Amino acid sequence: MRLLILGLTLGFALLAQAATSPLVMATNIQEVRVTSGFTGENVLVYGAISGPGQVIVVLRSPDSTEAMQKKTRSGPIWLNGAKVTVTGAPGIWQRLSSAPVRELLPEMVLQQQGLTRSSLLSHTHFAPQPESLHLWQQAFLKQKTRHQQYRVVPTGVKIREGLFTASIQLPAALPLGHYQLTTYLVRQQQIVAVDKEQIDVRQVGFQAWIARFAEQHAWLYGVVLTFILAALGFGLGIIMRRRSA
Repeated sequence: MRLLILGLTLGFALLAQAATSPLVMATNIQEVRVTSGFTGENVLVYGAISGPGQVIVVLRSPDSTEAMQKKTRSGPIWLNGAKVTVTGAPGIWQRLSSAPVRELLPEMVLQQQGLTRSSLLSHTHFAPQPESLHLWQQAFLKQKTRHQQYRVVPTGVKIREGLFTASIQLPAALPLGHYQLTTYLVRQQQIVAVDKEQIDVRQVGFQAWIARFAEQHAWLYGVVLTFILAALGFGLGIIMRRRSA
């Protein structure tokens, strides 16, 4: 009952704001805390629109640096081939909409607004630049899609009586930083309103302390790590000698 009352209260509040703005959006969470046992997070996006229209929701993480390596076959054996470093592409990108986006907007607008997976490649760099750049680009998009890092849900936004909802499922492996959540209201093949929110993804707990220590005291972190590895190696050597005695 309390959830129903809360939902009705939020609905009336959003509709009241939508009376002065064609698009109002909010989320159930502004911060995602990544711990050692983090398995993912569900982000609920909800809002209101005034008048008719369709809604597109896009979540984009900060850009990341990733390595890709091509596998080559030599007889029955697969070997590691060329390797490239990919920069300038978001680590996480998800798009949900109330209808297929190519039914809502012209292709040129989709590319300009970064609303397609292929448009993400416009600022992406592959170094060293491979000869078959297009093939590497397509392989990169397939890899990100397969790992659920780039995700498209053509009917992921539900609209009813001026209110809309969407559920974004974040995977367990998340880049840290400020995520941009953008909602578009579309009418007659045009974007008529945009609303934005920020979601912070940060690491907490012992792992976060280690990361901060390594960043703030890099030389000391290197010394301590070397000492720990040497001690582990020494201890392992003693155990192996005792077993062989």
